[in-house]
Amino acid sequence: MRRKNRLLVYLQALLTLCLLAGAVFAPGLSAQAAAPKIIVADANSTHHLNLYVAYEKGLFTKRGLEVEIRQTSSGVAAVVGGEADIVFNCPTGVITPIAKGQNIIIIAQVKIPCTSVLVAPVSAPFKKPSDLKGLQLAGLSSTCCAVIAIRDTLKQKFDTEFTLTALAPGAALAALESNSVAAAILEEPFVAEALLLKDAAGKPKYRTIFDGRSDIDGDGKVEPNLAGENPPCRTINANRDFVKKRAADAKAFIEAIDEADKLIRGNPAADDIVAIAQKYVPNVSRQAIINSNPKLGFQIKLDTVGLTGYAQALVNQGTIEKNPGDALFAPEFKGITW
Repeated sequence: MRRKNRLLVYLQALLTLCLLAGAVFAPGLSAQAAAPKIIVADANSTHHLNLYVAYEKGLFTKRGLEVEIRQTSSGVAAVVGGEADIVFNCPTGVITPIAKGQNIIIIAQVKIPCTSVLVAPVSAPFKKPSDLKGLQLAGLSSTCCAVIAIRDTLKQKFDTEFTLTALAPGAALAALESNSVAAAILEEPFVAEALLLKDAAGKPKYRTIFDGRSDIDGDGKVEPNLAGENPPCRTINANRDFVKKRAADAKAFIEAIDEADKLIRGNPAADDIVAIAQKYVPNVSRQAIINSNPKLGFQIKLDTVGLTGYAQALVNQGTIEKNPGDALFAPEFKGITW
């Protein structure tokens, strides 16, 4: 009997040693059991609302993913350098590093259309696009999608050029308020914020012009949008190595975003959706979010024609040497997002 008990003790001790050895010599086993982590480099924007909704509603967790949203103003560089896996960004800011062979690729669309339009004082005497000739306009940068589109349309169709003052949206709106610029190229929700501003008499201070929705010269016809018809906006972009090594995780991430897109499109002004937007973008008023959310056409399907068109515009202005064409888009997502 004692021999049997002694043998049992020895066997239990041996089993314990084996388990300990497994923990020491195979530490990866425990890590493999954990949810795969995806790091998203993000600069807060209501245009990334689908990311925040997917996170807050547990749509990533539902697919077995652990997502960390890291705030940064240099998200593209973080993805290129491998410090982050994914970034939501203006496509022209991603096309350039792709064209230069850097470690980033487009995997999905964030939204269509681009919501950027020209905002001007109600009192400004603009009647036709050529009235903008030689004026100082505020805009994000010379490589911003909307700035490129509006600049090219004015030059090619109306023989008109303007001088750009590069300013972030909030600063551009402030420049309008101080009369430092004649008009500003703003995107939502800053367009909505501008349209909410009133003068001393309680009347609107600003209006949108040449936006495809307004009759600015009073002839009964709506002027075309200088930025084009339904131009593509932000894209979801990923580190190339991440996509190659973890294609299944990248696709699950986009599935979650697609589900979030449908939730937002179903009721963009719903209390829970607006509350999530306010949580991540607290510097924007609730009413501006309510007014602008319906204009944010969230979808994952890429507008490859529009995006390669942006690439050609970058070639034309000398920013890149060659249009990458379909090489802009991850082959792992062909048939899914493009």
